[in-house]
Amino acid sequence: MNPALKETWKQEPPSQFLLWVDGVGGFLICLENRVTLGQAGGEKSDIGILADISRHHATIQRDPEGYFLEAVRKVTINGQPVEKGFLHSGDRLTLGPSCQFLFTQPVPISASARLEPVSGHRFVQPVGAVIMMADSLVIGPEPAHVVMEDLPKPIILFRNPGGLGIRHDRPMTINGHAFKDRGPLEPGAKVKTEGLALALEIPQARR
Repeated sequence: MNPALKETWKQEPPSQFLLWVDGVGGFLICLENRVTLGQAGGEKSDIGILADISRHHATIQRDPEGYFLEAVRKVTINGQPVEKGFLHSGDRLTLGPSCQFLFTQPVPISASARLEPVSGHRFVQPVGAVIMMADSLVIGPEPAHVVMEDLPKPIILFRNPGGLGIRHDRPMTINGHAFKDRGPLEPGAKVKTEGLALALEIPQARR
């Protein structure tokens, strides 16, 4: 890994990163409590969407009570127009006339949430979903943020004072180094364990 990038990660942790899981796909992981959604190419949006919507269309905020949506342009939740409102797992958000997402909190013990397009629209990054990561992210059989039914045991990505870490009860390697139950994660990290390989990357525009 580039030493300068590693030092930048420590001093100024990125607000988001890309998670690539072999055999499953890519995910945009947002670490901030507040994210903005808007048209791809708009500098005002944290989550760029390839759709006919405003450059800053809506904001989603996580606080101790849950997730709160604030509309800047036309938004409906489950078909009902809203300007502000709390989000619940299973809600369908529609931005503009037809750009629709499914909002879920699939893991009851985790505050992290998943935003997945269900109308054929795509994110600017080649990912299948966005995960707003609170303290943890679960990869494995359902319930999980990233579902892998064939994975023998779930893998947990978690926050710690030094950044991010990974926990698993099977042996694993991180960039070729062996770890027993847990280890550190940073940009460029490549993890391999029984039934799984994954990698972390900072989006090009945010390097």
